[in-house]
Order: sequence, then C-alpha cells, then structure tokens
Amino acid sequence: MRRYRFDRNPLRRRSDRIEAVAVLITMLVLLACLWPALAVAGTVYRQGVALEHADPQVRHPVMAVLLENAASTTTVTAQGTAVEVKAKVRWQGPDGRQHVAVRPVPAEARSGSTLRIWVDESGDPVAPPRRHTQTVTDAAVAGFGVMVAASGVLFVILSLVRWLLDRRRYADWDTAWTSAEQRWRPRKQ
Repeated sequence: MRRYRFDRNPLRRRSDRIEAVAVLITMLVLLACLWPALAVAGTVYRQGVALEHADPQVRHPVMAVLLENAASTTTVTAQGTAVEVKAKVRWQGPDGRQHVAVRPVPAEARSGSTLRIWVDESGDPVAPPRRHTQTVTDAAVAGFGVMVAASGVLFVILSLVRWLLDRRRYADWDTAWTSAEQRWRPRKQ
C-alpha cells in the first residue's frame, strides 16, 4: 500500500502518481460492480422462486419398491463415458393403479428397498420439483459470475495501464542513464 500513497515524496515520479490513481479508480469501480452483481443475483433468485411456486405440472411424491438389485450400465456418449444405475421398481400412482418400470436408483440399492419418486396425475414418472437450494445456488453463482467478469475486465485494463506506464518509465530510465554516461565518461583530449 505504501507504493500507492498520495504524499509529497520527491522520489515519486508522475507515472507513480498516475498508477496510484489508476489503482484507486479500479478499486472504486470494483466496489461499484457489487450493485449489478446483487441485481443479477436478485433477478435470478426471483425467477427461481417463481419457478418453484408456478410449476404448471402437478407432481406427487410416491414411494417405489425395488423389485431387483441395482445394476450399473456403462454407455459411451459424445461427452464421454457415463455410468447409469437402474433397477425395476413398482409404485402406486395417485389414481390407485400399480406401475412397474426401470428407473434410475441409488448405487448399491437392493431388492425390497424403497425410494421416493415423483409422478404426475396419471402415475407416470416426472422430474422432481425445483428445490429452493438450487434457486439459492443459481443466484449465488450468477452474482459471483458478474463479480468475476468485472474483476477480470478491470484487471486487464489495470495491467494495460501499468504496462504503458512501465514502458514510459523504462524509456525515461534509459534517457537518464545515457545522460549520466555522457557526463561521467572521461573526455578524450
């Protein structure tokens, strides 16, 4: 922090003062970026809560009984190798009918154990409803992403300013050494 102090030190060059101002402006802009990050996080949070409460699909949690031990299958996809663990399960739908299907299950699940699945009005399996923790996580990631992007842009700009100032400092340094060399070199007679 001593490098960026504003004082009357006679050894501080003009470029040092410009760099100190650039660092101060960068910090202030970074602080100002908190507001857009919070705004984005708040928007994502509100959208997530709306999805939680306004789900048009009616879902019912039911307990399914495994009819066989879990078996893993390996499939090769474009994204890589995926291992799926599935087993045949039985459940009773909201209408009272029995359903049997092969569904994803936890690894090492044994025949006779139960698991919770979500079904629609006709008893067909559907995706579980959005969880509040997912909404909170999405909002935090969105806000953090805005801050990381802003920090990256500001860091690049500050690095460019420092690079330009360093080029000027090195040129001034070379000029000063050339002048000193001419003054200190012994003169030929």
